[in-house]
Amino acid sequence: MMFDSMVCRISDHRVNRRRVWHDGVHFRTKCTRCDTPLIRDLQDGWRRFDEERDLVFERQPHPRNA
Repeated sequence: MMFDSMVCRISDHRVNRRRVWHDGVHFRTKCTRCDTPLIRDLQDGWRRFDEERDLVFERQPHPRNA
């Protein structure tokens, strides 16, 4: 896991396309290497989910948490 997170810092995260879901605002998933939450937005593409920047009231929880 530690090696995987180092790889992601150098070469970027690997999107888990089999686990993508829509939270009512954006598409989300996790990195297949380091398990970091990812979000897809129109300007930046896939990037790390940032609690301060991305946490909005309209977001719905993951379908398994509902």
